[in-house]
Parts: sequence; C-alpha cells; structure tokens
Amino acid sequence: MNSKILLCTAVLALPSVAFTQTAQTTSASEQLKPLNNVRVSMQRMLRSTDGRYFLDLYAGIWNPHGSLYDQTRATSYALKGTQKADQINLLAVSADGMATPNNETLNGTLNANTGIMQASWNTSAAKTSLNFEPAFKASDKPVVVFKFYGVDNAQYPSGKILKQVDVIDKNSNKLLQSLTGFTAFANSIGYMDVNFDGYYDVVLSDVSDGKKIEDKRFIYWMFNPKTHQFQRSAQLDALVGFPRLRGDKQQIDFGEGQLFQVKDGLMYRIQ
Repeated sequence: MNSKILLCTAVLALPSVAFTQTAQTTSASEQLKPLNNVRVSMQRMLRSTDGRYFLDLYAGIWNPHGSLYDQTRATSYALKGTQKADQINLLAVSADGMATPNNETLNGTLNANTGIMQASWNTSAAKTSLNFEPAFKASDKPVVVFKFYGVDNAQYPSGKILKQVDVIDKNSNKLLQSLTGFTAFANSIGYMDVNFDGYYDVVLSDVSDGKKIEDKRFIYWMFNPKTHQFQRSAQLDALVGFPRLRGDKQQIDFGEGQLFQVKDGLMYRIQ
C-alpha cells in the first residue's frame, strides 16, 4: 500500500498527528551574533505563458543554474551561467558540464519580486522569445529578506552554527517572525515551494545532536497563508534526504527511492 502524507494548508503532515511546532526561545546562555554571507538558495519554478516550457531556476547566487523542460518535445536541458543584477545568461550543458553540440542558451531579465522573467531561448534552429511566470501562483505571497544569527562553535562546519532566522518584510523592513529552536548549518539555507502551493518555505540543514551535513537531515518551516507565519513540520523533519522538487510533475524526490506525488492535497509515495 502506498503511504501518504496529508497536505494541511501549507504544511505537509502525517494524518492524525500533531504537525506544527511553535518557535522556541533561544537559551539566554547563548550569545547570538549576526551571521553574514549566509547563502539563500532559492528555487524558482516558472512556466512559460504558452505552457510549453517549465523552468527550474536557482538565481541570485554566484553560480545561477537550473533545468529547462520542453514539454512538447519531452526534452530537458541542464543550464548554468552567470548573473549580473537582474540579467541572467545560461548555457545548456551536458552531464560533464560542457556546452551541448547545438550551444543552446537562455538569456533573460528576472524580476526578483514578482518572479516574472522575459527571456530568449536560442537554438541552432531558431530564437524564441519566452515570457515566464511563477508556475504556482499566490495572490498575497510575501516578499521577504532574512537576517541570520548564530554562535561560534569549533565542532561545526565553518566554526559556527545557525540558531535564529529573522523574517523581514522587504518593503517595510518590519520583523514578521523569528524562527528559533534549532541548530542548523550556518553557510546556507533553502528557500523553495516544497508543496507547490505558491508560497516559499524555509529548509535548514539539521546539525543538532551530532548530526552531520552528510546525514541529509533537514528542518522544514512551511509557510501557512492563513496565519502568514512559518510553521515547523515535525513529519517532514523526520524524512531523510534533500527534497528535490520536480514542479512540472509536482513530485518531490528525497532520494533512496523516496519519491512522492502531490495530488489533491495529499503527498503519495510512489513505489
């Protein structure tokens, strides 16, 4: 029998089990300090307005990359390239990281707030103008930035750990929420729409209780649009493996055969 996980509002949870965890207060003995250079790895899932192309895009980082799926031809392209301000230039590459024989490129301008991207897909046969928009829309999706706080600890990677994430409204600079009660990898966080509801969720690498990065244990703060707050999901925390999202199929692959299909508010494990 296929196992299933219930999608409660914006939080993935097991049926009949309490699924949220409120933020815990940081111990007074821990002297938190601001952490700089924490990379926010944001996965955007965009669809061309003609419905043909689906783009998974990691932008706003030093090595923008992604995948472009041509759903008409059932063809996918791995992309990597450069970004300067809102201008992104990506080259289709093979498995060894080299340019493909036809030197396909995707060049475009991305609006970081709206997720709308005007682009040109260039192949040996043609140059096609494409307009991308968020594949999963939310009318009141917040636009936020993060501030990070942690402590020095030589036992952890880079000699520090992440203990608190402040969620700040980008327009008003108002503090919306402080995420606490965890011990996480301090160099990067994931910011992605884990359950395909149009709202981005926060994913942290769990290094508490002797866990290592290689253990692939993660902490999930899922955005609840009803409360406009992030809620921690203990059930997702219990899964092992990084959630690799396949938005065009609404599938989540945690690795080691843990492939889930999201459908009608449920997340079903695919055998």
